[in-house]
Amino acid sequence: MKRVFLMALSGVIGLVFYIGHCNAAEKKLPVINGKEVVAMVNNEPITAEEFGVALGDIQHGKVEEGSKASVIDYKGILDRLIDEQLFLQEARTIGIDRLPDVTASINDNAQKTLAKMLVRGQWDKVEVDKDEVERRYKEETREYKITALVFEKEEDAKAMEDEISSGAPFDDVVKKVIADGKILESTEGEYVKERDLLPEVSGVISKMEVGTVSPLIKFDKGYVKARLEDVRYPDDPEIRARITASLASIQRVKTLDEYTKSLIKKYVTIDEKLLDRIDYDTSEEEFNKFMEDGRVIARVKKGENVTVKELSAAFQDKFYHGVGDLIKRKGLNIKKQEVLEGILQKRVLVIEAKSQGIDKTDTYKDSIEKYNRTIVFEQFLNKVITPGIRITEDQVRAYYNEHPDSFTTPEMMRIDSLAFDRKENAEAAIRTLSTGTEFKWLKANAEGQVESNEKESLDFGGNVLSVKILPAEVQEVLSGVKAGDFRLLTSSDGYYYVLYAQQVFPSSLRPYQEVKDEIVTELYNNKVAEAMKEWSDKLKEHYPVEIYLEGY
Repeated sequence: MKRVFLMALSGVIGLVFYIGHCNAAEKKLPVINGKEVVAMVNNEPITAEEFGVALGDIQHGKVEEGSKASVIDYKGILDRLIDEQLFLQEARTIGIDRLPDVTASINDNAQKTLAKMLVRGQWDKVEVDKDEVERRYKEETREYKITALVFEKEEDAKAMEDEISSGAPFDDVVKKVIADGKILESTEGEYVKERDLLPEVSGVISKMEVGTVSPLIKFDKGYVKARLEDVRYPDDPEIRARITASLASIQRVKTLDEYTKSLIKKYVTIDEKLLDRIDYDTSEEEFNKFMEDGRVIARVKKGENVTVKELSAAFQDKFYHGVGDLIKRKGLNIKKQEVLEGILQKRVLVIEAKSQGIDKTDTYKDSIEKYNRTIVFEQFLNKVITPGIRITEDQVRAYYNEHPDSFTTPEMMRIDSLAFDRKENAEAAIRTLSTGTEFKWLKANAEGQVESNEKESLDFGGNVLSVKILPAEVQEVLSGVKAGDFRLLTSSDGYYYVLYAQQVFPSSLRPYQEVKDEIVTELYNNKVAEAMKEWSDKLKEHYPVEIYLEGY
């Protein structure tokens, strides 16, 4: 969260700097409805705030992608906002925002947003039981310090048990038994995670007091005798956070279930007799009759009632492979209540959200406005700008032939290395390798090598690497190398390296069929950008655009 905030803040700072730079010693930006305006498109303002958000989004996107900071294209950002406004106004002029699929999507999003905001408010009240977190944390992290002996034969195990029972010190008996070699294995004073113990052993150890000795514990391969010396719970913030998150998720589900049931009770009256009489498990023919049944099965205060027809349609939506098999297996009637509650849940959440005035909040309005603009903008692109765009096979082929560098894989090598502090040792290693000595053996045995913890050195570790990313001095030494060759590098870091080119993968042009889809995407995106530019220029002839940033 902090990182995102800082990126958004940097966008605002960048905007302030840019506006201050452009408007220095010039007139201030106009203010409309209390907000500074950077541009006007046909009397609709683009505010400095919108400009700042767009700037912040771009910078945040670079951070998410791991891109390095670059010069910010303020002009490009404002041009994009202007184009978006032009397309939105044209879309509304030609009625795209009134198309049935668009209005349905807008209405559906509005209801989902209301429900989500209401639910989020309830979830914010959820408190995780700290005692339960602690209990589960201890269960997961508990470690036992034990001394334990594992016997194969029962008589050996019982002999040890008899000695301890007769009063012999446990430690003395342990030493004696180990010395006699009568055990399969032993653990002496080591911490062991509870989950790593055999169930038979952990079941006994978990009930013991520190300092006590267990009875003989039988398992499939023998017997265990153990003393519990300590119990500890190592600090692990990640485990604690995971447990807390898991419990919070469970509590949120429970909270939502209880909350929606209370709202259904508050707003809905269900006709239980009618619900009971509806028999979906008779036949598909009877089910289809219910699909036309307009009787009200649930009356909703301040909302739309639920009919048998709607309930039946919900079954069709839920089981998209069809209800025929379920009818034959008598599997629909038992789900009537569940499906009905699913319909009512969505309905009552919206009603309650409106009752609480969530639809009047700026947060809700901003979210809705952003979605509406996005959906209308996308539909304008899909229905007006992109339908005429076609990419032909000849165009794809031509692009492939004209841009071979874009589709050529870099030269790669699998490289390993030895590092020496004296040149003669490195040269001796190359002579030894030239006689057929295995590189791996020499790496383990050659004298004069520099310890890895003593150097900030080149260590390729047998990895496959692109030659282009290697240091220049390494590229020079490896130039023309073949698989199996050894080369000596006198490095600027003061060490002498034996470089072993285990495998060499020459650069090669990727096959056309392999990159065809990439090229189609590239060409399509280019044509979309060109078409958008043409439409923008055309619309500017009809929709006046004013820019208030001086020096833009």
